[in-house]
This record gives sequence, C-alpha cells and structure tokens, in this order.
Amino acid sequence: IPISTLLLLLLLLQHHIHPLSACTVFIAGKNATTDGSVMVTHSNDGEFDTDPRLVKVPSMDYEEGSMRPIFFSPESYPRYVGRDRGIPEYYGDSDSTSSFKPIGFIPQVSHTYAYLEDTYGAVNEMQVGIGESTCSGIFGAKPLGMPNGTALLSIDQLTQIAMERSSTA
Repeated sequence: IPISTLLLLLLLLQHHIHPLSACTVFIAGKNATTDGSVMVTHSNDGEFDTDPRLVKVPSMDYEEGSMRPIFFSPESYPRYVGRDRGIPEYYGDSDSTSSFKPIGFIPQVSHTYAYLEDTYGAVNEMQVGIGESTCSGIFGAKPLGMPNGTALLSIDQLTQIAMERSSTA
C-alpha cells in the first residue's frame, strides 16, 4: 500500500474512533504533487450553523485616509448583512434585516484585491490562499461593542484583511 493511502486510511480510522468537531487543513507542497502544484484545503465544520455561502469580494480603490470597518462575525448564518462591503449576497431584505454595524475601524489601503470568502477569506486574485485550522475560541476576549469587550479582530477578519492586502505569501 502506498504511504499516502495508508496515511489517509489512518486519518479516516482515527476520525471514526474519536469523532472531532474541528476545522482541518490539508497541504500538498510542490514535491508532493505530480505536476508541482501547491494545494491547500480547509474544512469549516463550524458546529453545523455556519454561513455556507461562497462569495466573491470585489477589488476596490479607496481615497487616502479612508478607514476600513471591522464587523463582528457571529460565525453563523448570516455572517454579515449590509452594503458596506459591496457584495450583493449580503445585502439582505431591507424590510426585515438591519445592517451590521462596525465595532471599530483600521486604516484602509489604497487598493484591495478581489477574493473568495466563505466564513474566512480563502483565495485572492493574486492566487494567495489561506487555510485556518481550529480556532475554537473565535475571540480570546469579548469583541468591542459587548460589555467589557476589548477585541477588535477575530480570525474571520484577519483572513479577510490578509486576502484584501496580500500579493504574495
């Protein structure tokens, strides 16, 4: 049996013996693929109530001095509602759903790259990709806007910012 098949079987057996509820990342480097491709995967099991939509976040240009809003992510459906991000899938029904309000702001760059987003930023137009692996304490501190909240950035926002601003890994 090839070693890769054996490792996959052991992984599947371990999951059957001890079921896990955790995100998983698999990476194959250029020496592990037949054509030299590099691959990254990310499973987002999110305890069964995450927002499953895969959306395209458009590239955008901003004026000098602009600030980027930071939104709290509930890690459930819907993960965001509003028009600030320019994503039609997030517009919501204006009669029944109110827009999310920013919990803070950071300085905005002059240009952001387009990228694909699920709960987390996934891959951008520069072919930079990211996979998050099990951050069960989404916030180590309470988010701003909650009583005694001190945290501005969660893993969700950090991956989105990375995809917006990164042209290389």
